[in-house]
Amino acid sequence: MKLRGRTRAWAGPAAALALLLLSGCGELTPGTASVVNGARITDAQVNDLADAQCVLRGTLTKSGAAPATSAARVRQESLGLLMDAELSQQFGEASKITADKQLANGFFGQVEPVFAPLPKKAREEFTSVFQDWSKGRAILVQAGSKSTGTQPTLQNLDQLLNAGLQARDAWLKKVRIDTDPRYAPDKRGLPGGGGDGSVSRASSSFAKGGSATELDQKWVTGLPASQKCG
Repeated sequence: MKLRGRTRAWAGPAAALALLLLSGCGELTPGTASVVNGARITDAQVNDLADAQCVLRGTLTKSGAAPATSAARVRQESLGLLMDAELSQQFGEASKITADKQLANGFFGQVEPVFAPLPKKAREEFTSVFQDWSKGRAILVQAGSKSTGTQPTLQNLDQLLNAGLQARDAWLKKVRIDTDPRYAPDKRGLPGGGGDGSVSRASSSFAKGGSATELDQKWVTGLPASQKCG
C-alpha cells in the first residue's frame, strides 16, 4: 500500500510521546487477568508489561518529563493495552482484514523512540507488545478506509482510525470480556472503570509512554515504594 504525503508526518517529539504511554470473573482460572472473547490474558503478561512500564516511568520521572504514578494504575493500563491489541486482532479476523505492513511499521515507528534507550529486558517487552499494538492500529485504519471508501494517506490517518474505531465498537457489542476484579473493571470488563468508554483511546495514551490520566501527586508520594512507579 502506497501512502501519499511526506514521511515526516509520522514523526512526533519523543517527549510528547513519552508523556502520553479493559464480569463474571468467578469463572476465571488462577493467574488470569482477563478473558477477551475466549482469548486469555495472564497476570504474568500484565506484570511483564507493567515492569517495563515502571522502568520507563522511572526514567521519565528522573528527567522531569512525567510524575510518579501508582503501580496499580500501571497494571490496569498494561492490561488495557494488551486487551486493545487482542480486540483489534480479533476484529480484523472477523472483518477479514490483515494488517498492512507499511501502516503497522509507521505506527510502531511513532513509539519506538520512547523505549529504544531502555535496558534490554524492558526494551524487548515493549517491542513485542507494541508490534502487536501497531498491527491493531493498521487494522483499524484499514477498517476505516473500508467503511468510508477512502484510501489511507498520511493526512487522513486519524480520520480513518476514528472510523475504524467506530466499526470496532459496533463489533465489540457482541464480544464477551471477563476481567478479574483486582483490575477494577467496569460493567463491560474494561479495567480501571473504562474511562471514557474507549479502550482504544486509553491504550493510545498509554502507548505514548505514560499514563492515560495522572493521579494526585500527594497521594502517590505517600505510597510505599513497592506500590508506585517512578
